[in-house]
Amino acid sequence: MSYSTSHMIQQQMYTRERRGIFRSTEGFDTVANSKGLDASFIKKVLHPLCVYDAPAALTARGEKQESVYPEALHLVRTESGDVVLGRSIYKAADFTGLRSAFFTHNYVIPAGHGESPSDYKQWLNTSFVDTYDIEQGTELPELERLPGGSVFPAVDPSAVLAQLQLSEEVFKQLLYAVMMSAAGRKKVYVALNVPAEAVASSAKQLLGVLYAALPYAFRNRLGFLTYAQEPNSRKGIHLMFVEPFSLRPGDRNVEKDFVFDLSSHSRILNVDIEQVKQPYFDWIVRTLLNGGAPDDFLKFAEQMLTGMEAGRELMPSSYHELITLYRIEQGERSLYNEQRIAVLRSLTDYLSPSDALPRKMRLNDLFLSFFDHEFDRVKDGYIPDVGLVDCFKDYYKAHARSSENRLVEYLIRSLNNAYTAKNTEAVTYIYHTIEENPSLGKAYFTKVLGNPALTKMLFIPYMDSQMKRTTDAKGLLAVVHEWGSRYIEVSANADFQLLAESALMGKLRAERRPVEAVAAIHQRLRQWNSSSAVGTLSPLEQSGLTERLQEASDRYLLTEVELKEISPDQVVQIPFFTRPDLVQWVGKLPAPLKGQAVRLIAAYDWFNTEDPEPSVLDGLEPGEVEKVQDWAYGWLPQQLAEGHFARLLPAFYRSDGSGEGIMDFARLVSSIRKWAKDNDTMYRFIRWSEEHAEFATPRGGFEPAYRRALLVFFQKEGREGLHKKTLWRQYFEPARPVFKSFYQSAKRETDTSLVKTLRRFRKGGVISGIVLIVIAGTLGGLKAGGVIGSIDTPTPAAAPKPVQQPVEPTVPVKEEPTAIVTHIPNTKSTTKMVKLLFAFQTSAEQAEFKPKKLVIVGADQQEHSYENFTLAEQNDKEAASKANNDTSGDVNAGGIAPKNTTANGESTGSGSTTRSDTSQGKSADQTGAVTGNTDGGTTSEISTKGSGIATDNTTTSTSDNTTGTTEYDLDKYPYRTLLTLWQRLELNDDSTVTVDGKDYPLVQVKL
Repeated sequence: MSYSTSHMIQQQMYTRERRGIFRSTEGFDTVANSKGLDASFIKKVLHPLCVYDAPAALTARGEKQESVYPEALHLVRTESGDVVLGRSIYKAADFTGLRSAFFTHNYVIPAGHGESPSDYKQWLNTSFVDTYDIEQGTELPELERLPGGSVFPAVDPSAVLAQLQLSEEVFKQLLYAVMMSAAGRKKVYVALNVPAEAVASSAKQLLGVLYAALPYAFRNRLGFLTYAQEPNSRKGIHLMFVEPFSLRPGDRNVEKDFVFDLSSHSRILNVDIEQVKQPYFDWIVRTLLNGGAPDDFLKFAEQMLTGMEAGRELMPSSYHELITLYRIEQGERSLYNEQRIAVLRSLTDYLSPSDALPRKMRLNDLFLSFFDHEFDRVKDGYIPDVGLVDCFKDYYKAHARSSENRLVEYLIRSLNNAYTAKNTEAVTYIYHTIEENPSLGKAYFTKVLGNPALTKMLFIPYMDSQMKRTTDAKGLLAVVHEWGSRYIEVSANADFQLLAESALMGKLRAERRPVEAVAAIHQRLRQWNSSSAVGTLSPLEQSGLTERLQEASDRYLLTEVELKEISPDQVVQIPFFTRPDLVQWVGKLPAPLKGQAVRLIAAYDWFNTEDPEPSVLDGLEPGEVEKVQDWAYGWLPQQLAEGHFARLLPAFYRSDGSGEGIMDFARLVSSIRKWAKDNDTMYRFIRWSEEHAEFATPRGGFEPAYRRALLVFFQKEGREGLHKKTLWRQYFEPARPVFKSFYQSAKRETDTSLVKTLRRFRKGGVISGIVLIVIAGTLGGLKAGGVIGSIDTPTPAAAPKPVQQPVEPTVPVKEEPTAIVTHIPNTKSTTKMVKLLFAFQTSAEQAEFKPKKLVIVGADQQEHSYENFTLAEQNDKEAASKANNDTSGDVNAGGIAPKNTTANGESTGSGSTTRSDTSQGKSADQTGAVTGNTDGGTTSEISTKGSGIATDNTTTSTSDNTTGTTEYDLDKYPYRTLLTLWQRLELNDDSTVTVDGKDYPLVQVKL
C-alpha cells in the first residue's frame, strides 16, 4: 500500500536542503509529504523517480536561467495500481546559493480514483510547485483532485506533427512502438529534432497526440518521461524523451529497444514495418489528422473486448480486427467482400463466450446478416470455402439453439452443390466439419436419414468414402457397426448393406492372410450379436446385415482362396465349417464353388482330427482326391515331426470304390525315411503302426507289402535298430510276439555275410563249422598282417571248396569334378542368409560363372527360386599358385582322388576300397545300383548319399552295409566365389543347387 487509509491524492516534495525527513544532515531528501504516504513507499518508489540531469548543451554554454531548462514530467504506474505523476525542474542554486540542484514534486493518485480514458489531458496540464521551504513544516495536504483546472487547450494533431517534422509513417511507427512497449518489456527512446530547452514542451504536445491515438487499455498502462539527459531504463517508464544527439549509434544499452533518433537523420530501430501497415494504424492516423474523433470506435473496441481472454486488450491485432468490423458496420460493406473468412472468424471469435450476446448484439446482428448473405449464395449453387463452413460451425458451438436448423439446411445444400460439381475436396471438408461437432452431426444425419432422397444422394456417398478410408476389414467393420448401431435406419437400408458387402470383399482381397481375416470377421460379427440384450436382437441382426456379411466372407474364401495357397493350420480356422446348415449350404453353391468347398471340407476333416481315418477322402472324385493329397503331401513332414502319425495315412491311401482301400506302404515308408530327421522317428512309427488295423492282416502281424517296405528300410538305413542292443531293447524287444517274430526275422536278414555263412554251415555239422572257423581266423590274421587284401597286391584268398564267399562290390575311382559347391553354415541363428561357396579348379571356369537364376531344393524338399543375390570372389592366391605349378597327380582323375571316409569315420585311402573276400573276382556295378544276393532273397544297395554329396561326383566305399561320404580338398579349388542369399533357408544332405539350368549338388570339403 502506498498510503494508509486515505483515498485522497497524496503529495511529496524532494530537493537539497539543510535537513530532510529521512536525514538530519544536508543533502537531497524528501522535505515534505502528505500523511497518507508511508515511509517505505517514499523510499522505494518515489525517491528513484526524483532525478534530474541538466542538458549537456545548456550546461556547456553556462546557461543560468532556470526557465530555459526543460522540465522532466514523469508518469509511472505502481504494482498496486497507483499513479505517480511528478515533475523535476532545474534549480540554479540550492539553499547555500553555491551549487545547482533540482526540485521534484510528486502527486500519488490512488488506484480507482475515478480514472477515465481522458485523464491524460489532466496529467499533461497539471500544476506543480517550484519550491518549498522546509521551515513551513514537513506535512503537505491531501487533495481531492489534481490542480490545474478542467479546461485544457485543444491539440491539433496535424499541427503538432508538422511542427515536430514527423511524417504520418514515422508517427505510425512511434504509435506501434509505444503500444508494444506498454504491453511488453522493450523501451521507447525518442530524441526530437528540437533544441534542448524545447524537449519537454514538445514531448508534452506529442504525448497529447499519442494518447488520443491509443486504445483505452494502452492508455491505462503507459508510463512516460518528457526529458532525460541520456537514455536509461527505468522501471515503469515505457516512453522516454531524451536530449537531442544523446542516442549514439552502437549504444548497447538501447540496441534491443525501440529507438527514434529524429534529431538529425531520422534513425529508427527495431520497428516492424509490416506491422505498421495494419488497418488500425491507417484508420486512427487518418481520423486524427482529418480532425475526426476516434472515441466512438475506442468505446466500441473496449466493449467488444470485454469477456475475452486475459491480455487480449493489449494485442494490437485485436484493434486491427475490430476496426474492420466497425467500418463494415458503419457501411463499408466492400471490406466484407474482400475478406469474408477473416471477418467471419473475427465475429465468431468475439461472440464465442457464452455470455457474449447481451453485450455484443451489434456483432451478432452483423454475423447473422453475413450468414443470410452466404445462404443465398449457396442457394444459387455456390460451394463455400472451408473457412466459411468452419466459421458457421464455430458460431453454432456457442449458439446452437438459435442456429441449428438453418445451419443444417445450409450444409445440406452445400454438400449437394459439391456432389453435383464432383468436388470431392469440398465434400471432405464439409463432412469433416460435421464430424467434429457431435451435436451438429446428430442434427444433420437425423435430417438426412429421415429423407430417402437425401439418404441416397448424400449419406450413401458419404459412407462409401468412409469405408474406403479404412485400412483393413477390421476398420471397415468398426465403421459399419458404428453407423448401424447409431441409426436404426442405416442397418436396414438396402444401399448401405450392398455397400458394406462390396467394401468387405474389397478389404479381404487386400489381406495377405485371408483365412485369418475371415475368421476374425466371424468373431467380430458374433460379438455384435452377443452384445445385445438377452432375448433381443440388435438392429444389425434384425436387418439381416450380420448374416449377409458372414455369407459374403465365406463366399470370398471359396472364390478367391485356393487350397494350395493355405496351410493346415489355416484350414482348420475356416469358420464356415461350423455352420449348422453346412451340408445344405454347400449343396446350393454353384458347381465351381461346390468343388472348392468339398476340397476344403476334406482337408478340414483330415487335419482337424487327431487320428483321421485313412478313408477320410472317400466320397471325393479321383481328381479331387489327388488334389487334396498333393496339397497335404507338402505339410506331412511337419506332422511327422510333431508325432501326428495318423495324419500321414490318407496321403497314401487309395480307395477301390467298394468300401475297401489300398495303402501304398512302400511309398509311405519311403516318404517317412526321407522326411524323418533320424531313424528313431521311423522306429517310433513302426511301433505305432502295430496298434492300427491298416497295417495288419486279419490273422495278425503286418501286411506283406508293409513287411517288404520295412525290410527294405532295415536293410538300407535301419539295420542299427535291430543290431544295436540299446535300440533293440528300447524299440523292438517289448513288441508282442507276432511283431517281434518279424523283427527277429528282419534282424537275421540284415546280418553280415560272415554271420550268414556261419549260420548256413552250422547245418553241415560240428567238424565243418570248426574248419570254417579256423579258415576264417586264418584269413583274418593274414589280412590284418597285410599278406592279403592289399590294394597294391590284390591276391585272392584260398578257401575250402564247400565255402563260397558272397560277392562284394568294388568301386572304381571316378574323375574329380572341376567345380564344386558347398554350404557355409550360418553361425548366427538370428541372421537371415544362406552362403554358398562355388569353387573352381581354373580361373577361366570362375570367369564364366555369371549366374542369373538360382534354384535350391531345401530341407523341406521344395524348390526355391532366386534372382537377387550377391557375389564376392574369395580366391586363395597361395593355393592357386601351388596348383598351377604342380604337375603331379593321377592322370585318370586329373589330380589326387578325393579322400573317402566311412560312416564310422575311418579312412579308406585315396582310391576305392576292396573287401577282404574279393577273391571271386566280381566287382560292383559301376553305377552304384542294387547288387543281388540270391542266397537269402534280400537285397543290398550301395548308397552314395552323404552330407550333400552328389552321386556323380563321389567315390564310395562299402563295409558292412554302411555308406561312404566324400570330403573334397578345398585347396584343389583355389578360385572361389561366395554367393549370398539374404533369406533364411534350411539345407540338408539332399539339397541341390541349380544355376541357370546346371546342377551343382552340395558336397563337403576338407577345410
